[in-house]
Amino acid sequence: MSHGPGASRLVPAAAILAAFLAGLLTACGSGADASGGPAAGRPAAAVPASPAASPSPAVLPGTTEMNGYFLPMRYTAADGDTWEGIAAHFRMTPEILRSFNEPVPLAAGQVVDLRGVDVPQLGAGGHVTGQDGQGRLLYRTVPGDTPSGIASRYGVPLHALRMANLDLLTGGEWIPPAGTTVTIPNAPTD
Repeated sequence: MSHGPGASRLVPAAAILAAFLAGLLTACGSGADASGGPAAGRPAAAVPASPAASPSPAVLPGTTEMNGYFLPMRYTAADGDTWEGIAAHFRMTPEILRSFNEPVPLAAGQVVDLRGVDVPQLGAGGHVTGQDGQGRLLYRTVPGDTPSGIASRYGVPLHALRMANLDLLTGGEWIPPAGTTVTIPNAPTD
């Protein structure tokens, strides 16, 4: 079976590429010798005497509810969870996380709001006025609202918010004026 006249040129090119990659991988190796120690002439890396405690657990023991955009919306706390640990895991401060929720001690089974949908925020201080015929939220803007603030508060990607409001875009950076009704898109169902 013939693969055409160009096939014979591919084999040498593939061999050259494979040899180059093998050499590159060898040159970029870890620098450790066969015994696992540092290569000759290289100092050993300094290792701290005791590992630093991380405020964020690698995996939270509770469960996270994601929306259709795969963004975290709520977290159900488990034994051992703390406001600080949950906040660090979701990359926010404990103060912000607490402002989204009732100021009570954290208990196992408690549902923690990760977005603060019901709380006015910097860049999203407006409020929902109702829904449209497709069940999408209608949000009334206030001075200082930004598309990124609104998108973050309601757990939607910025591009989805813009797509749902094409009638409001006038080119350049879109900043909705105060009093504008912005449509918050529904998350995909698939």
